[in-house]
Amino acid sequence: MEIWVMWLIATAVLVIIELITGMVASFCLAIGCLASMIVSLFSTSVNMQLLALAIGTILSFIFLAPVIRKWQQQKGEKNPKTQNSNMDALIGRTVVVTQTIPADGELGRIRIDGDNWQARSISGVEIEEGRRVRVVSYDSIIIEVEEV
Repeated sequence: MEIWVMWLIATAVLVIIELITGMVASFCLAIGCLASMIVSLFSTSVNMQLLALAIGTILSFIFLAPVIRKWQQQKGEKNPKTQNSNMDALIGRTVVVTQTIPADGELGRIRIDGDNWQARSISGVEIEEGRRVRVVSYDSIIIEVEEV
């Protein structure tokens, strides 16, 4: 089997992996393999082929990967940087304080849909048990609230 055929097979396998996983890295490696295949048609030097693999892969990471990621975002692909968490659904909700939230930044407690959460007042004022508050944001698992 000629070496260019092996590079072509490697390219095809990496493209299939890209289609299955949606990882940009496998596509960039496939482009590097394609560059190596082209070099192998003109040179039998393994060093030249490996150099073409490295250069093709690096250049595709630099120039093509950002374009692919942008295209994936426009197509609605999942991107951990832009996905909202379930915690984001709590923002704006009005809930009841179940344990007084101290003014000094210490934690009190609120109840949201039957779940008990630690809460902190963002205004720095004490909010007594039974008062209604609005969820403004969160910091890890601590809900930040303001009095309604």
